[in-house]
Amino acid sequence: MNNEQQILQKVLERYDLSGAKTQLLGSLWNRVYRVEAKNGHLYSLRLCPPTIQDKRSVEDELVWLELIISQQHVGVPCPVRNQQQKLITVVSTAEGARLSCLFEWVEGEPALKYLTPSVMRQIGRAVATLHEISRKFGRPFHENDFRNSYRYDSSLAISHREWIVEHHAEIGMENVTLLHTAVTWLLEELRRIGETSDNFGLIHADLHFENFLVRDGEVSVIDFDQLGRGHYLYDLAILIVELFDEPEDYAERWHNFKAGYQQVAALPFGEESEMNPFIVAVNLAFLDWVYNSPNPAVHKQIGQRIPATFASIRERIGL
Repeated sequence: MNNEQQILQKVLERYDLSGAKTQLLGSLWNRVYRVEAKNGHLYSLRLCPPTIQDKRSVEDELVWLELIISQQHVGVPCPVRNQQQKLITVVSTAEGARLSCLFEWVEGEPALKYLTPSVMRQIGRAVATLHEISRKFGRPFHENDFRNSYRYDSSLAISHREWIVEHHAEIGMENVTLLHTAVTWLLEELRRIGETSDNFGLIHADLHFENFLVRDGEVSVIDFDQLGRGHYLYDLAILIVELFDEPEDYAERWHNFKAGYQQVAALPFGEESEMNPFIVAVNLAFLDWVYNSPNPAVHKQIGQRIPATFASIRERIGL
């Protein structure tokens, strides 16, 4: 049994799941496991990397999930408390404390292969529902430090300058100039747009199609570990960027998404051009992740998207 397996077993013991079968599902950031208890019950276990030490922030995410579940309008992972009735389980390791959390298993397949008109409308309704829950319940959370370290606003835009400088040799001078120009442009756009209770709140911030699961035509939303404060258009921009990958289907899928969203709430934009600042913001965040990830598999698996990302930024800011 290696060190990771020993840590995993320590965590499972805290949930009275000793001897459960485990299968590693993902490891680009968190290590995510499928857990099958002896009685056949299924769970999803997230083992945070050693660099994640903000227990309060992780707990905030799970508290927000419990609130969403209480509204009974959209399927999301249900946090499972350990034997001490805690949302977060902490185990000591040679590397320091490791944080972990357990969820009820959410059945379904990633939506990317099932983007039918019906599924796109359901995705639209799910995203709008999350935004409406934020508008209805989010204000008290904004008045304290709830998920304050996860911000998708001007503070994130400013922070990009640090990694642009740090990785300038790898990025190349032409693209370094482009990125600094994009940050300046984005900051001005965010200042112009402003932050109101209608356009800004708690957002999922990682709405890739792999984070929507489809089962029997029903859609659930998973992976809230990037939950933070941002414009609702930031969530939509993540979806748009992914839809751009299949341009022949973009118009129909985007139309159906908007139709579903509008069944729950008004669209948070009037003109499509209002999406541009947030598409740039999403592109910058993507590059931030690729250039700064300590996991070499990140660059290997998705590094081929970098040229198209630079091209998208250039187009959006008018260069």
